[in-house]
Amino acid sequence: MKRAGLLFVGDELLIGQVLNSNAQWASQELAKIGITVVNHLTVSDDAQSISDGLDYLAARTDVVLIGGGLGPTHDDLTLEVLAKKMDMPLEFDADWMGKVEQFFAHRKRQMPANNRKQALLLKNAHRIDNDCGTAAGQDFTVGRVRYFVFPGVPSEMKSMMTRYILPKLREGSTQRIFQTTLITTGLGESALAQKIDGFVQKIKSIPQSKLAFLPAATQVRLRLQWTGTDQDSENFAQLVRELELACGVDLVCTEPETLESVLIQQLRSQGASVAVAESCTGGLIGHRLTQVSGSSDVFLGGEIVYSTESKIRKLGLSRDFIAENDVVSEAVATRLADAVQARWGATYGIGITGALGPTAGDSSKEVGTVCFAVSSVDGVYAKTLHLGTDRALSKDRASTAALDLLRRCSILKP
Repeated sequence: MKRAGLLFVGDELLIGQVLNSNAQWASQELAKIGITVVNHLTVSDDAQSISDGLDYLAARTDVVLIGGGLGPTHDDLTLEVLAKKMDMPLEFDADWMGKVEQFFAHRKRQMPANNRKQALLLKNAHRIDNDCGTAAGQDFTVGRVRYFVFPGVPSEMKSMMTRYILPKLREGSTQRIFQTTLITTGLGESALAQKIDGFVQKIKSIPQSKLAFLPAATQVRLRLQWTGTDQDSENFAQLVRELELACGVDLVCTEPETLESVLIQQLRSQGASVAVAESCTGGLIGHRLTQVSGSSDVFLGGEIVYSTESKIRKLGLSRDFIAENDVVSEAVATRLADAVQARWGATYGIGITGALGPTAGDSSKEVGTVCFAVSSVDGVYAKTLHLGTDRALSKDRASTAALDLLRRCSILKP
């Protein structure tokens, strides 16, 4: 299996001014074709830093991919460093210069003189044409290491990788990486690992397979991988089915699907609808649902009833009832769900109320307490969670928990 190192050049990446999304995308695509990425390096727009990075990667990998530093300005040094280090002088490529001139002419723009620098390419390297920019890529081999150079602009990098670099790296290889990522919610990493321990033990006995737990604040992703050939597709599919069964109801979907998209598909298939009454989430549940195209088929609308007074005025809750039960309670969440379901004529109503801090407001409950309810013709499902004291994180967790409660309720619907 080939080992690859990625070298990205740019001060803007080091100071955090620009997010290095190229590293994530390139690594994902390389993994799909069986290339193991063993290093990511980001270095300054400085000749010595670029040279040191090349030395480090060349000693550890079979393939080095270099992104950035191909522009027309004084601080774009990648090719100059490579020319000196690899003893491959820069030569003027008249053909590429013509393409750069056409690029500007097509856009009815005058080409700055400094763009001529981008026609200075490495002698004896294969030029990789750029179909959406002016920086050409390079492909060459020194010793046992193959080098690919590409622009740092994400659209240009992706085009060059897709059209040329990835196909070149896959040439002659029969190896294939099968990979899928399942999304679960409702259980933390350790509880989920315990639940699916039988499957985990099976994976340990299959050398060509891997299972990774990828926990986050509101979900645990399970990345399942199999290294083999095209003939292994059914073996991998069977493993996926077994993992899905092991996860049970805690399995939400397979990437790139999301909790919201799966929930909307679920409701649509039932001819069902939902309305929401949101207190502590302040409209986040509605926002997440409406991020999915076609959500209007199932999401009718709702009410943001953030204050105690708004719960009384908008949805008719009794002041005495709220005082008796506490504004943060399953009883109040249930009344909110019932009221919004009736007002909007929805199949399901979601009610949510909580104390996200730093103070508890009108509630006597501990900060971080959130109560949820889903109302339907089949009954009411309610629960209470303690989500911590980080307000923004708790809000995200609360919206996820509310949507997941609805997902589980709609699964149970006959």
